[in-house]
Amino acid sequence: MVSLQKVTFVMAMVGLSLLVIGKISSGQERKIDALYLELDKKYRIPEQWTVLPFELEDPYKRIKNGPPLVNIIHKAKVEWLSRWVANPRAVVPNAKMPNLGLEFEEIKAIIAYLGSIAEKEVPQVSWDAFLLKKEEELSEDEYDKMDKVYNNGKGVWGRARCTICHPIKGVGGNVGVGPDLGEITTKVNRNWLYDWLSNTKSHFPDTMMAQYRFNDADVRGIVEFILRDTQFIPEEKEEEEGEAKPAKPEVKVLTEKEFGSIRKDSALIEKGRDIVEKARCFVCHDIKGIPDLMPVVEKKREGTSGFERLLYEIRCLTCHRIQDKGGTYAPNLTIAGSKIKMKWEHEFLQTPDIIRPLSQQMPKFNLTGEEAKAATEYIEKNLITKEALPDIYKDGMPSAEVVAAGEKVFYEKGCNTCHSESIAKGGGVVGPNLATVGERLQPAYILYHLKNPQQVNPQGVEPNFGLSEDELKQLVGFLVDHVKKEGK
Repeated sequence: MVSLQKVTFVMAMVGLSLLVIGKISSGQERKIDALYLELDKKYRIPEQWTVLPFELEDPYKRIKNGPPLVNIIHKAKVEWLSRWVANPRAVVPNAKMPNLGLEFEEIKAIIAYLGSIAEKEVPQVSWDAFLLKKEEELSEDEYDKMDKVYNNGKGVWGRARCTICHPIKGVGGNVGVGPDLGEITTKVNRNWLYDWLSNTKSHFPDTMMAQYRFNDADVRGIVEFILRDTQFIPEEKEEEEGEAKPAKPEVKVLTEKEFGSIRKDSALIEKGRDIVEKARCFVCHDIKGIPDLMPVVEKKREGTSGFERLLYEIRCLTCHRIQDKGGTYAPNLTIAGSKIKMKWEHEFLQTPDIIRPLSQQMPKFNLTGEEAKAATEYIEKNLITKEALPDIYKDGMPSAEVVAAGEKVFYEKGCNTCHSESIAKGGGVVGPNLATVGERLQPAYILYHLKNPQQVNPQGVEPNFGLSEDELKQLVGFLVDHVKKEGK
C-alpha cells in the first residue's frame, strides 16, 4: 500500500486544483462584464467567419478522456484487465493511463469492484458454430465459409480507414486518438466487440470514434477479421540461441476462474472501491457510486438533427477543424462552402474517393443520401466566407489557349512534384490528386488558394510562387478544365 499512498498524495494535489475549478463552475453564477463579452466575441469570431446556428462540440475538449467503467468487466477479459491495471504501457504502448504501482491484492480488489458496478450484460449474439472454432479445427467447407466472412471484414476495415486513428504494434494511428490494437485479441470479448461496432455511442457517448453505419454482415465480418488476423495477435518473442537475458519478475495475473470466486466478496469489493476513489480514477473516468469532484454535464443530444447530429455521430471534428474547434489532420472546413462544389461533395460523402495522399483518405461512413444532403446544405449555407471570392470564370469556361498556357505554368513551377494532374502523366503524391479538381473545387477558391497558400492553410507545405495576375488566370483555367471527360 506504500505505492498507493504515493499515488494518492500526487493525485490529491491534482484533485485539489480540480476541486477549485469545480467550485468555480458549480458554484454561484458569476457576472461577466459586457466589455469582456464583446472582446471575447471579437477575437473568437473573426470578421471572415459566419455565425453558426448551433454551438460546435469540440471532441478534444472532453472533460473526461477515459471511457465509463460501469460495464468494463463485459468489455475486457479479466486476465487483460489484471495486466492493464498493473502496468498500462506494458499492455498498450501508447496508453495514457499512469502506472499506479499497485500490489496484486489491490488489483484483485479493483477488478472485484468493477465487476460489482456492472449494470447490464452485453447482448448475446448468435454466431455460426464454425466461427467459434479455431482455424485448425475447421473442415474445408467451414474454412471456406469463415474465410468469406473474414475477407468481407477485411474490406470493411480498409474502407473504414481504421488505421488512421489506431496504430497496430506501433505502426499507423496518425491522428493519435485511438489505442494500439496490436494485441486486442487478448482484450475484448466477441459479443462486446459486435455491440461496440454496432453503436459506439451507447457504450461511450463522448468517444472520439465515429459511429459507422455498418450493417449486420459488415459488423460480423470486421469482428472476424479483428479476432483472426495475425496483426491483432501478440507476437511470440523468440530468444536468440546462447543469449543470456536476465529473468523478468513474474507478473501475477487474475484468471477468470479466480475472479468467479471473489466477484461477490463484499469486503474485497469495498476495498477496491476505496482504492479507486483514493487513486482519483474519476478524474478520467465516469465511475458508478464514486463521489465526483469533476461532474460531467449531461449533453442533451436527443433533439439534435441534420448536420449537428452528424458532427456528433461521425465525429467529423476528430480530423477536421471548423473555426477554432476540432483536429488538424484533415482539411479545415471553416469555409468549405466557399471552396467545394456541393454536387461533388454530396457524392463524395457517400462514397469517398482517393484524393488525399497515402493514409489521408476519408473513411467510408456509409452515409445515406439524406444525411449527405443535410451536410452539404449546412456547409453551403454556413461554412462560407463573409465576402464572396472573385470568380474570374463565372461568365464562361477558359479558352483552349488559356488552358494550354496554364499547363505550361503548372510544369514550369514544378507543381507536378507534389501533385498528379492526370493518370497518364503521373506526378507526386504529397498533395491531393488534381485529375478532377475542376469538379471538386470552385474556381474562385482555386484563385484564392493560389494567391497565398499559407493564408488559406498556415500548416500547408505548398510554396507561394508569387504568381502574376496572368499566371494566376492561366493556372486557374488549367485546373478548372480538369473534369471527367467523355470517353475517358
